[in-house]
Amino acid sequence: MKSELRAIDYSLPNKRSTGYTILLILSLFLVSTNLRAAITSISPLLEDIQRDLGMNGISVSLLTSIPLFCMGIFAPMAASLSDRLGMERAITVCIGLIGIATAARFFAVTSFLLLLTALLAGIGIAVAGPLISGFIKHHFPAHASSIVGVYLTGMGIGASISTAYAIPIERAAHGSWSTALGIWSIFAVIGILAWWPIIRKHASPNHHDASSRKQSSKLPWNNKQAWLFLIIFGLQSGIYYTAATWLAPRAQEIGMDAATAGTLVTVYSIMQMIAGLVTPLMLNRTTSRKSWLLAFSICSLAGCSALSYFPAEVNPFLSAAVMGIGAGGLFSIALILPLDVTSTSRDASLWTAMIQFGGYLIGGLLPLVSGVFYDIGGSYQASFLILIFTSLILIAVSVFYRGKRYTHYSQQ
Repeated sequence: MKSELRAIDYSLPNKRSTGYTILLILSLFLVSTNLRAAITSISPLLEDIQRDLGMNGISVSLLTSIPLFCMGIFAPMAASLSDRLGMERAITVCIGLIGIATAARFFAVTSFLLLLTALLAGIGIAVAGPLISGFIKHHFPAHASSIVGVYLTGMGIGASISTAYAIPIERAAHGSWSTALGIWSIFAVIGILAWWPIIRKHASPNHHDASSRKQSSKLPWNNKQAWLFLIIFGLQSGIYYTAATWLAPRAQEIGMDAATAGTLVTVYSIMQMIAGLVTPLMLNRTTSRKSWLLAFSICSLAGCSALSYFPAEVNPFLSAAVMGIGAGGLFSIALILPLDVTSTSRDASLWTAMIQFGGYLIGGLLPLVSGVFYDIGGSYQASFLILIFTSLILIAVSVFYRGKRYTHYSQQ
């Protein structure tokens, strides 16, 4: 009976203590640091990985594309895993898988093993994304946009630290890029330790998870708005990950050394993180999303164009900063849109699963296509053409977007 009361109290966010609310937010933040570092840590080390493993542009781009494809293909597993284990324990399993995959990079001495770690990390990130969206919708239904900012800040800090310290750690490890990749498994250890009190509080599948099994588990494939959100998510993810993959190599191509190129990627990640934190706060004050979509799409276009065609005329760090603002803002909006139009945590997870399923498949193609452009053109400038083209499409989509925020909530 006591366990049932605890579950019911837990399903009513307004009844919990302030201390537990702070614990939920802090734990969410620390868990979120795991969701990008396994991907973004690759970029500063890309030249060394290519040289040591003999990988061409297409094969090395798979280090980014494989996680993205996984993040699409495996996203629909989130609802069933949540039903089996409970939302909180399912998130723990995902973070553990990411940590194991990242730690395995200490021993990734062949391209096959390195690509295998990318696959496993991608699966963990894939399932964690929709689960965390549902977690936010359940615990913070009236403040979902603001909590998404915490979520994105965690991801941004994980990405920023992993890119900023990749080269210094490689040098400290006597040129071992595998050490500079594997060390970020520490994020998983910290995240699980912070998450542990939440797991202990709800050691069995939660009341809201048990009730949700009676609801439909179908993804909203027949909903036109869900398809629009899918396209927006796919385009913005393609821009982000293509830039994260090729920004450092492009910087080295225009004359920067590896350390400075790594700093450039860090600037990109930091600005993406800041935009990810600030944008949800601004969106929480308005029901309109169109103007923000358009503004951030233009930022992406401006930054990509400057770095591709005017690196001497426009400071590369300014270009990277503008690109980061665009990427962070677009990702914030893409995560918030399904929370806007759903009224329960399960619906939010299902919408997010569909949007990320198709969106990450689209996004995963773009780094791969940009790798093909590099192999054909022999220049990373050619790779940035795909970013410019994608930004233009996103601007066109933004012009015709008509969606508004949904303002009725349920804690189911």
